[in-house]
Amino acid sequence: MAHEMERPEDPEGLYRACGDDIVAARPTLTGDVFSGVELIDADGATHQKTVMILDHPCSLRTDGVNLLPRLTVAEVRHRQPGKWEGCYNRFFLPAPFPEAEGPKQPSAAFFDACYHVSPEQLDAGTRVACLSDFGLNLLLQRRVHHFSRVVVPTFEFQNANGAVYDEADLVEEWCIDREDDGLKPLEAAAECVSWLREEEDGVRRQTLLRDVQRRSTLRRQMRAHLRALRRSGS
Repeated sequence: MAHEMERPEDPEGLYRACGDDIVAARPTLTGDVFSGVELIDADGATHQKTVMILDHPCSLRTDGVNLLPRLTVAEVRHRQPGKWEGCYNRFFLPAPFPEAEGPKQPSAAFFDACYHVSPEQLDAGTRVACLSDFGLNLLLQRRVHHFSRVVVPTFEFQNANGAVYDEADLVEEWCIDREDDGLKPLEAAAECVSWLREEEDGVRRQTLLRDVQRRSTLRRQMRAHLRALRRSGS
């Protein structure tokens, strides 16, 4: 059975957060868009542009906390009217994306205009959008199709990556909670990843996230652990 390429019914459904709604403690993830990033062209010229991270969540970090020194990003261009059907070399970023100009003038990340950047280059810019789970899955679908002409349904990406998305949510919650205790985001993220890599009944908690039925239980355990940390003054 042939599958069709998908598109958002509501553009807002592409985003987890945009602009001021982005939580600073959220770990950098695939699909995050940064503005004001200094890029170096082949001729050595530098330009400040908006970019989207393309690396898979599992390929962004070696230790679960610190970003790799080289990350792949796609250039985001503005005023890019077009249809989701047919323009498969790009991922559209319609309003409420902050740099889109109304419903008919979306921005778009181009898969055939890629650069390598360092975490420091991203840090010097401003994160302006984070994708929702569906947005991430749609990005992966379009990128796979661009390079292979194969159509993979978005639910298949959700099945494969849902645990990774949920882990990012847990790290964000942990960092927000521990910020009140004076921990910096990277310190809190390292603490969370260490807890997730501990074993529960002989299995890593991180592995338990793959079981949709266990995720809510794991989140409750995390919150109980954070309360215990606070009581102990750790």
